Amino acid sequence: MVNSSGRRAVVGPASALRGQLSAREDVWIEGQLEGEVQAPAHQVTVSAGGRVRGEVKAKSVVVEGELFGNVVASQMVTVRAGGRMQGDIRAPRVALEEGCQFQGDVDMDGSQAIAAGAAAPEPAAAADAASPAMAAEGSG
Repeated sequence: MVNSSGRRAVVGPASALRGQLSAREDVWIEGQLEGEVQAPAHQVTVSAGGRVRGEVKAKSVVVEGELFGNVVASQMVTVRAGGRMQGDIRAPRVALEEGCQFQGDVDMDGSQAIAAGAAAPEPAAAADAASPAMAAEGSG
């Protein structure tokens, strides 16, 4: 979870931040953050006690706490068991672990596959693959 240089920005559990956070290192949010988070080449983690209200744009995003807002990731978004997310996800890979809470839409960026010459039904298949995880969320 720490980038190759070993550096990361931390919003501690007793901290609250409002505004725009732009980072050139991994971001670990243990406290409260309201606003926009931009870390296009790095990972943003909302820890179990963390809460984010706003849009997150990063290479990858991990939600263990609460995130209320849209997420755009160039690689992957993971909502862990116990994590809660309300908002839309746009990423080529999405993992919704059993026991998480998720409300929103998932766009696994099928437009790139279509542009590369893949068959058009591929995005629908990706959406169907996400359905069982979302159904599991409602029961737990």
